[in-house]
Amino acid sequence: MQPDSAPAGRDIVDVAIVGAGPAGLALAHAITRRGVDSIVIAPDTQWHATYGAWRDDVEACELGAPLDAVVRGAWPLVRVVGAREHRLARPYVVFDNQRLKASLSAGIAMRVDSVVAAEHDTQTTTLRLASGDEVRARLVIDATGSGVLLAHRQAANSNRAVSDRSAPAGAQTAYGLVVRSSAFVTPGVFTLMDWRPPLSGEAASPHQGEAASTQHPTFFYGAQFNDGATLVEETSLYAQPPFDVDTLRRLLAVRLGVDLTSQAANVELVRTPMGEALPSRGTRVVGFGAAAGYIHPVTGYSVAGSLRAAPRVADAIASALQQGKQGADLASAIWQAVWPQQLLQTRAWHDAGLHALRRLPGDCVGEFFDEFFSLPVELWSSYLRIDSEPALVRRAMFALFRRSRWSLRIRLAASPAALLRAIVSR
Repeated sequence: MQPDSAPAGRDIVDVAIVGAGPAGLALAHAITRRGVDSIVIAPDTQWHATYGAWRDDVEACELGAPLDAVVRGAWPLVRVVGAREHRLARPYVVFDNQRLKASLSAGIAMRVDSVVAAEHDTQTTTLRLASGDEVRARLVIDATGSGVLLAHRQAANSNRAVSDRSAPAGAQTAYGLVVRSSAFVTPGVFTLMDWRPPLSGEAASPHQGEAASTQHPTFFYGAQFNDGATLVEETSLYAQPPFDVDTLRRLLAVRLGVDLTSQAANVELVRTPMGEALPSRGTRVVGFGAAAGYIHPVTGYSVAGSLRAAPRVADAIASALQQGKQGADLASAIWQAVWPQQLLQTRAWHDAGLHALRRLPGDCVGEFFDEFFSLPVELWSSYLRIDSEPALVRRAMFALFRRSRWSLRIRLAASPAALLRAIVSR
């Protein structure tokens, strides 16, 4: 990102995107391709997270380059271990952050700064920057991940697709290392989840005072990249309260048989909010990516969903501007593209799935994923996308229920309220 590379002397820009992560740059790239005048405003920061995706989810996305030119690793097989091992013949990729960032940002007007406030009039929004400067735009997109420019998350009594209004949102956390040794991974295979416990006969949880059988275990995630480096990561899919860093580091060290932190080329700390309500969709600043609630309620993934959504939202922006929409009418039209009604229904089913999963005892989680990945690939792959048709997500959930043994069915159906909310959202 080059400081102040935006054209000078421009009074009003069509679209200002706040945030230069994968979601913000993907949308900026897409709207620029459609001839829309835009600027990206963000501090000059590096992308440190690991962004993985199923190849067929992202190979048709608008990346500015062929997919293979912006990935760090690609694997034809994915490995999942619950109570038994599964080899999934569905290719997986991990992006090369520098290459993807360079590809998406090519030709994009950028300004290195931070937004401290947004003020609206009937037609435009004025962004006040930390530098003291201002940027006026017809439309502002919040792609900060945190959604700090959005008014609020939906209240419990609003039209909220929520898994459990009575329970606080939890988080997915992970502790990862990039090392030079490949001794800890299976060659040529990406290990998406290995639920076997890192500790023998000891509860792998930071939550004190609860029986081990009621805890969600952590799992191993990792593989060797094309350049020879290896990612090894201990992940908590969901917990409330979240696992702390020291616990995850200890569990990874026990799993590997050694603490490799001091030898790592990179240490990755992940904390992804899970189970939060969607943002209010009546705000003048429109969210995109994680700021809009694109984090998958069950998996924690958001980048693939953002890459897939960028062309859809860019089309809506170009069309609305061409129609002369302004102010609140313009923002409303774009919110409808960010969250079409059918995807709100999909979200309701995903939230119901998170509610069921987080109520499972720890000793049932591995079995749950055994059954999930034993479904036909068209069902489980549809469930893992935030933009699948709601009917496909519903089919996957009921197919999983039907194939599970009765003891697991009872656990999955322990709270029918979330399922009822998903059904009535149709």
